[in-house]
Amino acid sequence: MNLLETFPRDALVRVAFCSEADFSSWADPRGPELEVSRILYPSPRTAHHEAVGGIFHSGDRFYLQLIEGPVEDVAAYVEHVVRDPRHKRVEVLHAEEIRTHTFPPGAMRYVGNHDQLHTLHQRHGLAGFDPYRYTAGILAQFAALAEDPPSDPDALMGRHRD
Repeated sequence: MNLLETFPRDALVRVAFCSEADFSSWADPRGPELEVSRILYPSPRTAHHEAVGGIFHSGDRFYLQLIEGPVEDVAAYVEHVVRDPRHKRVEVLHAEEIRTHTFPPGAMRYVGNHDQLHTLHQRHGLAGFDPYRYTAGILAQFAALAEDPPSDPDALMGRHRD
């Protein structure tokens, strides 16, 4: 989906997309957990990253991100992930124009502990975390997980501390 062709240039958008870890060319022999940690480690920040905020979850080699911001910045963020060799099968699951931010720009928050995701998956007949199977309804329930304040301040990734 080309976001820049879908929405007006001045639009504020929310986009849900997923990807799969691609360990084929750079995997560490010490195991996938180390590689997942490398993907989650913040990449160098750009002005686009500062304009985008959202939530994410990772598990079973999959990543789900729900981000929002100005359409040009969101499109650049998604394109950055598409070009990142650590990700494959990047797929936009849902995109919509919004009126206001739900998430603070410049920060990504990890959401969805094991019990929360297990309950969500059971409710929808899913055996495990596979965001490629998420519907708009499941994505809305995933987003609702962010309504609970984080118990760990480090759950906010990318937030600059002065």
